[in-house]
Amino acid sequence: MNMVRPSHSRSGGSLAYYARVVAILLLLVAGAVSTTLARSWSYHYKPIAAKPFATPTTEANIALAKPASGEQLSPARLLKRAIVSNLALFVLQQNSYSEKAYADHSAYVTSRLSHFDSLTSPEALAVFASLSGYNLGARAQQLYECLSLRKGKALEPYFEQYLHNGSNECVHELGASMTQPNAALGNHLLCPSDEQQKIRLTTLLSAIESAKTCSDSELAAAATHPSASALNP
Repeated sequence: MNMVRPSHSRSGGSLAYYARVVAILLLLVAGAVSTTLARSWSYHYKPIAAKPFATPTTEANIALAKPASGEQLSPARLLKRAIVSNLALFVLQQNSYSEKAYADHSAYVTSRLSHFDSLTSPEALAVFASLSGYNLGARAQQLYECLSLRKGKALEPYFEQYLHNGSNECVHELGASMTQPNAALGNHLLCPSDEQQKIRLTTLLSAIESAKTCSDSELAAAATHPSASALNP
């Protein structure tokens, strides 16, 4: 006797088959969408840098402040920046010569300049030598001469470089107007001429070569009040 299979079994098998096919297609589509979204996210992702914690402003933080380049300034460069900034501000703020204002300005410059006495690294010597391209004022110039004698032959290579090659740093940093006589400086130039720089450097090198010295007492005197030049006592 032949058995006839029910028709609903055949249709049930077909439905199960199609269900599996649909499920596989859905998985494939979901995977493709996931990959596309991940790819799109990676194209537009930009990492967010962590923000540093804020630190309280103190005198120590100000002294160690970094310039725009991110390079931390050394003590010698900090001193030079203070000196040159004060020179420029004094010239810009004073329309005429004032004995009191000039005395206060000189006291500030000499107080900063005196700190170079303890700085002896090659970098500090280079920074100190570069100040020869500025008119520091009579009082500060006397101190600069004394400090130069105390540093001696270690300064010679730096001074000789400026003597032979010149220096336009002052004009470059402060502008061409600083090469004109200024009333605040007693009609002197903040940026000395090439000839003036050569005379100054030649005199300093000659004094160093002849082994002239500047004692502690002479240094203290030059730092506190005007006196005869250390090069021409």
